[in-house]
Amino acid sequence: YARLLRSAGANTADDDGLVRVVDWFATRHGQWAPSTISQYRAALSLAIEDATPKLAAQTVEQLNARLTAGPSPRQGGARRTSARKRKSLPRAEYLRLNRKLMSGSHPDDALAARLLAHNVVLFLRPIEWQTAIVEDGVLVVKNAKATNGRSIGNERRRDLGDYGERGVTDLCDLLATMHARAKETGSPWARLASRIARACKQIGIRRVSPYTTRHLGMANAKSWMSPAEVAASAGHKTTATSVSHYAKRRSGWGRGIKRVARPSAEDVEKVIRSPKSSRKENLEYLAKKKAEREAQGKEKAELEVPEEAPNPFARI
Repeated sequence: YARLLRSAGANTADDDGLVRVVDWFATRHGQWAPSTISQYRAALSLAIEDATPKLAAQTVEQLNARLTAGPSPRQGGARRTSARKRKSLPRAEYLRLNRKLMSGSHPDDALAARLLAHNVVLFLRPIEWQTAIVEDGVLVVKNAKATNGRSIGNERRRDLGDYGERGVTDLCDLLATMHARAKETGSPWARLASRIARACKQIGIRRVSPYTTRHLGMANAKSWMSPAEVAASAGHKTTATSVSHYAKRRSGWGRGIKRVARPSAEDVEKVIRSPKSSRKENLEYLAKKKAEREAQGKEKAELEVPEEAPNPFARI
């Protein structure tokens, strides 16, 4: 809602800020996809609900009607999903990008470089950076997709014992900065993503998004973590998710990566093991299923053996 207010040229201090932003939203035809319109409409609907005690009943009715009419979605064009974002980043390109950002004149450049460096190891979702905290050497992350049983729980924990004192200190400072930015201006990811995209263009490499480091971090983790540990570290309910939807191990950096931030044993135990999470587990699963089928077939065959028919020529 705060971002929509800024886009509409209003702010929370304006008496007519809500009216202005709803009117602005309702006229932005062809600008957003249906899913984006749905999210923005939900944010504005909540703002109207919160302001209802201060507004006349007629004004509330008019705002809701205007909001329901809303803008028409854009037509055509490729879908803007995370599946279209870059999933791999060679180490050489990452180092060039890091150097470019660290030497940038804009204050957000260095912040973006630090964020990428940590996320290559931690692979958090963008929104999770706004609430994650460090407690007694453990990174506590609120899982962004914990509704409807889609995750291992409301939060996950990563051990920072091998992260190093300097690394933990810088991570704590980065988290504090991200929390402050989120409170002041909403999610800072759009600005940081634009700084990263600008740097990519300047050094002549394919555009890198902050989410790319989530893919890269998981690809690196697959070279030394078990499938269940990777899932627990990423906040996934099953091991199948990282296998099906994220970068493969071969797209990681191989040897020499930082082997830090293991998930807690409790989180690993919550992960549902998919039979296809690894070759070893898959072979074990297939062998188990084969044995079950053979046992079932044997039992069925025994049940289906007909009783021996009496011999009419046998002597009585």
